[in-house]
Amino acid sequence: MDSIRKKFYIYILLFIMIICSISISIFIYSIKNVEKIYGENIQQSVNDIKKTFLKDTVNNVIFKIDQTHNQITNQYVVLANKSIRIFDEYNKLAPEKFLGLVINYFDQYKDKKAFEVIVLDKSANEIVYESLTGDLELRTSIEDKIKHLELESPYYYEKTYGKYTVLFAINKAYIEDLTKHQIAKTIHNEKFENDSYIWVNEVIDYNGGENYAIRRIHPNLKDTEGCYLSTEIKDIKGNKPYKTELDGVKEKGEIFFNYYFKRKNSEEISEKLTYAKLYKEYDWIIAMGVHVNDIQSYVNKTSDHSQSVIEKMVFYIVLIMVLLFISGYAWLTRLEKWYYKNSNKVLKEEINKDPLTKTFNRRAAQIMLNSIFRSYKRDGRNYAIIIYDVDNFKKINDTYGHDAGDLVLINIAKIINNNIRSTDSLYRWGGEEFLLICEGIKKEHVINFSQKLLYHIEEAEYGEGENKYHVTVSMGISYFESSDNDYNAAIKRADTALYNAKKSGKNSTCLYP
Repeated sequence: MDSIRKKFYIYILLFIMIICSISISIFIYSIKNVEKIYGENIQQSVNDIKKTFLKDTVNNVIFKIDQTHNQITNQYVVLANKSIRIFDEYNKLAPEKFLGLVINYFDQYKDKKAFEVIVLDKSANEIVYESLTGDLELRTSIEDKIKHLELESPYYYEKTYGKYTVLFAINKAYIEDLTKHQIAKTIHNEKFENDSYIWVNEVIDYNGGENYAIRRIHPNLKDTEGCYLSTEIKDIKGNKPYKTELDGVKEKGEIFFNYYFKRKNSEEISEKLTYAKLYKEYDWIIAMGVHVNDIQSYVNKTSDHSQSVIEKMVFYIVLIMVLLFISGYAWLTRLEKWYYKNSNKVLKEEINKDPLTKTFNRRAAQIMLNSIFRSYKRDGRNYAIIIYDVDNFKKINDTYGHDAGDLVLINIAKIINNNIRSTDSLYRWGGEEFLLICEGIKKEHVINFSQKLLYHIEEAEYGEGENKYHVTVSMGISYFESSDNDYNAAIKRADTALYNAKKSGKNSTCLYP
């Protein structure tokens, strides 16, 4: 009997060992499949997120161009209106000296190229003063000059004083040059992770070929700015990136493509995933790229997190493998989905954070703005949109160094977070500019709230010894309005309010009317 029982136990043991071996083999095979599927999904997710980042960043540059152009134009519109009031005073107080005063005004004006000017003597039907540029200066007919002046500028002014008519317009080309110069400075000062940067090429000939474009802005190759480009240039793999880029923007206005290029401040050649978009008003192709091996580092980091989770689960699953063999494979398949969801969430949270200040970044802000705008449209819930910008930040960087500038940004973000409610949220909007979203603060209370923040920020002290200094910010505030089609309208109002706060002397807050 004992012999039979012993054989029975041996058979049972062998059966259990076979079942365990089969179960473990199936489990290991399944784990490998899970890791393979997981890796492929993560790779695709990171690529999609990076593509969104590249596209959003380039679109933000285009938004900044339009914003800067409008701000500069508005500045000169104010000056033009002021000039009209001055001419009215000239005519009122000294009509006999009117012509000389007007000529002296334009001759002494510090930005002479900002305005195209004609002063016409109606009685003699002749031009007694002109300050013109370009094609307008070459025109000989009075009527031709006046007509061209009216058509070429979106802001044209004409007023008669006695026998004189003063005609002047804001110089469109001058405004564009100022805008391009400002955007170039902004792009040169932008900092991104993993040595990414923005560059700009200006198209001269959309047919391509030699000298088809000029390199206008390139933070990595500043000494080549102004050089001509050719669509026949090849990278190390024989690709023609400039031709691919030009063909893409001609066909669809934008393009994603890959090519090989040196890493910033290095001789290493690396594959780049690039997004380019045409800004037709300036014939600019604005582009940004990220090295593909940088994308792989995100995948590896997330995969390591996944592997850690899987290793813990292996131990528990092996312990119950014999009893749960039949249901094990199905359960493992469900785990795969959980791993992917859990790790992808970690990845998205990491990508939505600004690496310097640890606040949320612009991408997260845009997602939040879309969400609260829908909430406003749906049930009328309103939010204070506050944009703040560090005053004289360039001076801080130039005087104390970029490390000191980074410390200022980090500390101001901490001060803001320590003095707002848990329902408020802070985002780094770009450079030294931050966005604060506050739910439910009424307009009659928001100024006091923002002024308290100004006080706490100004109170902070930086530096050591005799080099101690304080930092201030300016704030622009707006709210959604019923006529808004999207959140961008509120952002533009907040930007205008910020501009007015800066204009009024900085270290102040301004609510859009």
